[in-house]
Amino acid sequence: MSRLLLFVVLSFFSAFSFAQTGTLRGTITDAKNKETLIGATVKLVGTQLGAATDINGFFSIAKIPAGKYTVEITYVSYKTENIANVAIEADKVTEINSALLEAASTLDEVRVVATRQTNTEVSVISEIKASQNIVSGISSQQIARTLDRDAAQVVKRVPGITIVGDRFITIRGLNQRYNNVMLHNAFTPSMETDVKAFSFDVIPSGQIDRLLIYKTPSADLPGEFAGGVVKIFTKNIPDQNSIVFDYSLGIRQGTTFQDFKASKQGNNYWTAFNNGYLDLPSDFPKDLRAVGNNPALIELAGRSLRNEWVPVSSSASPDQRLSLTGNFKMKLGNIQIGNITTVNYSETRVVTNTERNDYNIGANNQIETLFEYDDKAYARNNRVGILHNWAFRFNNNHSVEFKNLFNQISNGRYVFRSGQDIAQNYRPNNHSFDQVYRGIYSGQLTGKHKFNDDKTVIDWVAGYNNSYRDQPDYKRYRSDVVDATTGKTEIYIPIGQAQAYFLGRFNSEMKESGYTGGANLTQKLTAGGKELELKFGGFYELKDRTFKARNLGYVRGGNFDPSLAGSDINQLFQNIRNDGGIRIDEQTNPNDSYTSKNTLVAGYGLINVPFTKKFNAIVGVRIENNRQQMNSTFLGGAPAKVDNKITSVLPSANLTYNFSEKTLLRAAYGMTVNRPEFRELAPFSFFDFDFNVVYEGNPNLKIATVQNMDLRWEMYPTPSEIISVAAFYKYFNTPIESTVDLGSTGLGSKTFITNNAESAYSTGLEIEIKKGLGTLRPGSSFLEKTSLLFNTALIYSRVSLGARGVGQSDNRPLQGQSPYIVNVGLNYSDTKKDFQVNLLYNVIGRRIIAVGFEAYPDLYEMPRNVVDLTFSKGIGQRWTIKGGIQDLLNQPWRIMQDSNKDNKFESGTDFFVQKYRTGQLISLGFSYRLL
Repeated sequence: MSRLLLFVVLSFFSAFSFAQTGTLRGTITDAKNKETLIGATVKLVGTQLGAATDINGFFSIAKIPAGKYTVEITYVSYKTENIANVAIEADKVTEINSALLEAASTLDEVRVVATRQTNTEVSVISEIKASQNIVSGISSQQIARTLDRDAAQVVKRVPGITIVGDRFITIRGLNQRYNNVMLHNAFTPSMETDVKAFSFDVIPSGQIDRLLIYKTPSADLPGEFAGGVVKIFTKNIPDQNSIVFDYSLGIRQGTTFQDFKASKQGNNYWTAFNNGYLDLPSDFPKDLRAVGNNPALIELAGRSLRNEWVPVSSSASPDQRLSLTGNFKMKLGNIQIGNITTVNYSETRVVTNTERNDYNIGANNQIETLFEYDDKAYARNNRVGILHNWAFRFNNNHSVEFKNLFNQISNGRYVFRSGQDIAQNYRPNNHSFDQVYRGIYSGQLTGKHKFNDDKTVIDWVAGYNNSYRDQPDYKRYRSDVVDATTGKTEIYIPIGQAQAYFLGRFNSEMKESGYTGGANLTQKLTAGGKELELKFGGFYELKDRTFKARNLGYVRGGNFDPSLAGSDINQLFQNIRNDGGIRIDEQTNPNDSYTSKNTLVAGYGLINVPFTKKFNAIVGVRIENNRQQMNSTFLGGAPAKVDNKITSVLPSANLTYNFSEKTLLRAAYGMTVNRPEFRELAPFSFFDFDFNVVYEGNPNLKIATVQNMDLRWEMYPTPSEIISVAAFYKYFNTPIESTVDLGSTGLGSKTFITNNAESAYSTGLEIEIKKGLGTLRPGSSFLEKTSLLFNTALIYSRVSLGARGVGQSDNRPLQGQSPYIVNVGLNYSDTKKDFQVNLLYNVIGRRIIAVGFEAYPDLYEMPRNVVDLTFSKGIGQRWTIKGGIQDLLNQPWRIMQDSNKDNKFESGTDFFVQKYRTGQLISLGFSYRLL
């Protein structure tokens, strides 16, 4: 890591030179009607500097080296204007205002030969309009208006997108498993052991150039999705040299400056890297049962661990975020070179008070309350990330990029549990200490090459991904309140055989690596007077994962001293001895580890046929040969092996009809698949203290297939505006769902297991509006600077369970499917004063997080209205002040069950399984441009 940081620091100070700079700004209008032109391109000839005009026709290009330039102004269907000898003076603003004349005839084609901006609203909308697929997206320009810290918070602004667990994405209300994520056209690795999903919280928002979501299948897209394919593009070649430092503080309601409890950690914990403090000693026995005939060694092993079971108290400091970003461009002969390097760091803390309950419905619909817990959780998150991208443009036809992304995250969590366990007749005073380290590296080498006047294009990618998840010491212990008056407690210490979830520790490690390679050939040719486009390509991915876990518990030793149960927990662990104290006990099972491999080989071909000037069709087929292998062991010792070899033939068609330059209609059909994740196939069981449930895999899972149909009408009033209405229908064969095991309704924890339903369908309507409000009242200065972002999805789905549906509801939505999603944003932007304010709203409909049965109704995550307010103000050429309030309403997160089965969820009559609030977050920060 130290070498990597040294390399990054040297890159900052070797890749740029200081220069005196100035600013060019102005307004572009129509010469005839004097209306402002939105999306006009203003470029300094002979440089890569340029900008697009905003909704007020205003543009601004900062940090231009002092000198004289020719300014070129272009706009579709208007005559290009060149203004020569425009002087840029150091530390001064030069203003030019220009009126463009309409061209005599409409241009047949617009060809951009300079480096185009990809991170603005105008450029992203243009990319969506030009795509032959149904696509939604968001630009870094729009991201900058929010307080979003990472990609997880960014994507929920996109139509039809929601986030589960603060890091997993759902598209069109579908479970996260039905979506695929690519980083620079290569698959992202997983950082999770229990779910099929990419953790979006590992990518800071400042590293994103743009984010596009493809919602319809196409032969050149991966074949494994149903909701959509998310493509994340990080920043590459900059327009100008700059170094920017960002810093912000956040004060969270109910957390900041309050008492904060955490597990004791070693030195340098703040770095987010595992310092080894909680790791098992290197000489710790690999299996205590193998040395069972050596009591002295077992006693020594028990004492060798970090036996610190009391949290450390401190005052919760404010949340902090800082980043240093360098944008550098240079030339080596005729080769243009660009480098973007970002180093970022953040620390956040959250204290929550959670009501956690569980119930069964017995005979005659009698409600049996199992427990009513009150959990106080203290969570600390540290993250460090590095983005290091290089781009080499040899000429307008050939370019190569080398992209690197590294992120390291530390999540520490301490939970104190009180309340009442009615089923087992005790009042808990329970504690858990968890620590998880996650890391991801993704590197891609990409190239694009144009030949034959752009009629032949070859692009390729070679990538390597590596991720890991390390949980070095997850400690849990139960103590019972034996005297409510005095608060006296007694530690629960098993007799004979340990129960690690009552008194024990768990550690696990997951490592995953992936190798990818792909190439595409696009060929334009003329036949019958029409220009056809053929595209062929291939893709290869090899993904390996190893997972191993260990359960260690504690039991009473011989001649146990009963007074130790009533002592302090740390005092108990000072008495690890075979006689009179407690003894460590191995509880690791054969099914607690697995190895797995996935090999994917894919090829495709498609043709783009323009039948008329207004109507074109893209039809193609993708063939994916996938082999999924998993090796583990069942609880009894029998081998558990999976070797699924499946070849999928996936046809697709995308049709587009252009009514005019601003209005078009799209229709699409495609077949896709959904494969089980490694963890879902493994027979491994894991106890989650927080939710009091056990997660278990299923080696008998089948692959799901999906038929997708879409129809979308789009209108682009201006280059920065879009209005669209879409309808879709999806049919699932053997969809994969998370269910509550029918055999786990006893007094203990519920078991969540993954199963196939027989079939399901999902149909819905999407509406998106991104529109300036100036037309509502022409001449209003306020409305001309205000724009509206609105998108919603209304979805209906139903599942057929078939033979597996005994005792379960056969009239419910697909697990994870939300019936509606709404995003609304109001943006006020005064470009001349460099000031903007944004008000953002988000809500999702209730969705099933786990499928229940007759005696245990489905678990629903309930709607939650979220309102964010942000602002930013530029001060001079270098400073920007920004801040806001996140989650203004601070509504609770709730999980409920429809206990009386009336299809209504009412606080007074239905079960609350979980309820908590995270508190408002007030942020204030600054951005300072060093160069």
